[in-house]
Amino acid sequence: MADLAARDPDAAARVLAAAARAFDPRLRAAARTLAARLPLGTPRTGTPERAGTSRVVTRRDPAGSDVDLDATLAARGAEPRWRAEHLHTRGWRSTGRAVVLLVDASGSVAGDELAAAVLTAAALVQRMRPGDELGVVAFWSRAVVLRPLSADPRVDVVVDRLCDLRGGGTTDLELALRTAAAQLARSRAADRQVLLLSDGVATDSPDPVDAASSLARVPARLQVLALSGEEEAMSSCAALAAAGGGAVAALHRPSQAPAAVRELIG
Repeated sequence: MADLAARDPDAAARVLAAAARAFDPRLRAAARTLAARLPLGTPRTGTPERAGTSRVVTRRDPAGSDVDLDATLAARGAEPRWRAEHLHTRGWRSTGRAVVLLVDASGSVAGDELAAAVLTAAALVQRMRPGDELGVVAFWSRAVVLRPLSADPRVDVVVDRLCDLRGGGTTDLELALRTAAAQLARSRAADRQVLLLSDGVATDSPDPVDAASSLARVPARLQVLALSGEEEAMSSCAALAAAGGGAVAALHRPSQAPAAVRELIG
């Protein structure tokens, strides 16, 4: 497998994705172990952007320790009535990063799609620093939290969850984005992002662009890994990323995952 990965990393990823679902439990376990150990490039290094572990910030959140009156009044503006979203409070927030990986499982989750999801998750884990958080959500007509947002996730656990995934059916992108937002809303990280792995085409969903825009209330950004190079897919992915304050990177082959994660997440 090491030799194949050196010669053709995409082929190696496909073989492991297929073997990770094998009937034979020993083959299945061995493939998942190897999938979690595929070479992914250089880990995230360097000095954190901000010193310390937490800081006091203002946010739209009723759970803060003190009301920020100036921000609350500014949010209300000239509106005649108070609304819950006007309330801004001040509280402690971690200087780390929280990322929710949203995996589109509306088609057949196998082959390139599964390999790309596994390599993306592994690349995210590799780029985490102490205190960073990662969650994984799969979606089709439903949204399933495969791993709740938490610090220091084990890559082998994430790979197991993805390899056990069985999706199919329609694509509810709006539900997926709302589920990711709910996960991130519980985080105190200063940098909160959703990383969407999809072709961006919603087949059974309210307008997902509105849900992408609403991530600003968390606040969080939406980054999109485009699984398809077709014009409709790229246009949909670009619209979602623009609405969510993020960017788009192509992920048309599994081996592109590490570079695409670095491009979008840093």
